Amino acid sequence: MFSKPIILVVILVLLIAFYFVIRLGAGKKKDIEDSKNLTRYLFGVRILIIILALVGLILWLFL
Repeated sequence: MFSKPIILVVILVLLIAFYFVIRLGAGKKKDIEDSKNLTRYLFGVRILIIILALVGLILWLFL
């Protein structure tokens, strides 16, 4: 199958892709800066992506 480094790279690429899709769906940069709700939402998304990356890294270490 895939080696350990390839699996880690795939996990990180997927998480980055998810973030960019959510970021693009949130609207233009000016809209995000003007809206506190969108700013908080994207902050929460960043925290969630970081948590998912840490969980993925921990699981990857046990392969």
